[in-house]
Amino acid sequence: MKEKLRRIRDSHRDFENLIPEIAKGSRDAISKAYVLINNEIRDISEILDEAFKIGREFKETTEETMKLIIQMKGILDEVLINFNDVDKLRFSLRKLLNFNRSFDYIITENLSTLITYAEFAEIIEKGAVPSSILDKINKIEEFTKQVNTLIKFLKMLYDKPSDIFKVEFSIRKANQMGMKWVNIWYLERETGLNGDEIREILEALTLIGVTERAERGGESVYRIRDLGED
Repeated sequence: MKEKLRRIRDSHRDFENLIPEIAKGSRDAISKAYVLINNEIRDISEILDEAFKIGREFKETTEETMKLIIQMKGILDEVLINFNDVDKLRFSLRKLLNFNRSFDYIITENLSTLITYAEFAEIIEKGAVPSSILDKINKIEEFTKQVNTLIKFLKMLYDKPSDIFKVEFSIRKANQMGMKWVNIWYLERETGLNGDEIREILEALTLIGVTERAERGGESVYRIRDLGED
């Protein structure tokens, strides 16, 4: 199981290496990525069949990983279907690239967590637990909270990508107009979205490095990270 997880991790790295060419609309890169994703689904399905032997959290993380990989396969299906329609292809590629911003982070961290669990299960059988493994396990709880935030974000990217674009575009536009920091109230007015939804989007955008947050007058304010201003 551990070696199979490492093979999926290597496959994911190969997938991410194809992203620059996919962004350019390379059919060859898209086809290669599609093969990699299908192989990952096959391998993760086989792991899921045995996941209960390691534990509930391992099984749940495996299920979530499989769900996200299947969602990426669905977006690749859409890209291939729209390949000969320039406008639809452009939209599908943008959807893929935005989805991948969080997808890459979650899949990479999930696989690292799963490998740690698999290593731990193997070591338990031998009766010894190295400190390096314990350190990894102690980080899992903090990581889980971040993953839950990003999973919500991915669901919005998959179901309502326009909401993400509205928030990011509104902040970027405000920054370009000279407004260094933007508050939730301003974004509610500009996007028409409710405050809770905007906060969820901003929390995820901040986590993946698109925006940054500060406290001004007792409230959270945001800006695009690449501005590099105070």
